[in-house]
Amino acid sequence: MTRLRLTKLDRILSAQGDLQPLVAKTRDLRALTVLVHGFLSADLARETRVGNIRDGNLALIAANSAAAAKLRLLGPALSQLLLERRFQVNSVSVRVQPNRPRMAAPETQKSVHFSTHALASLRALYRRLAPSPAREALAKMLRRHGALPED
Repeated sequence: MTRLRLTKLDRILSAQGDLQPLVAKTRDLRALTVLVHGFLSADLARETRVGNIRDGNLALIAANSAAAAKLRLLGPALSQLLLERRFQVNSVSVRVQPNRPRMAAPETQKSVHFSTHALASLRALYRRLAPSPAREALAKMLRRHGALPED
């Protein structure tokens, strides 16, 4: 369904004469992205985006400095590959731009079930401990499990 929508959107954009340069540039960037990601290892490709191509300079965006260093080393070989594929690329530049997480991972609630004996032992430990941050953390855990009455 998404591919169908993209095709329909492509047709609509192609029909607009004013948008032809934008559509052509987008197609070039898509093709470059496929070639660049095919050239790179899968791990490095996940850390890399094609930014732009202007005046023979391909701008790549790396998610972190380690990926940027690898891209800089691979730049000349990548440039040569793109020239062989008829793209006018004389140089490759790399910028670091950390990716924002696309979706925040939902916090998972830990589910730990203590036996009756374990809860009794923890309650006894709580009573023996002197007031401290450890005692407060233990109290919080015991309350969460219903083994210690609320204050």
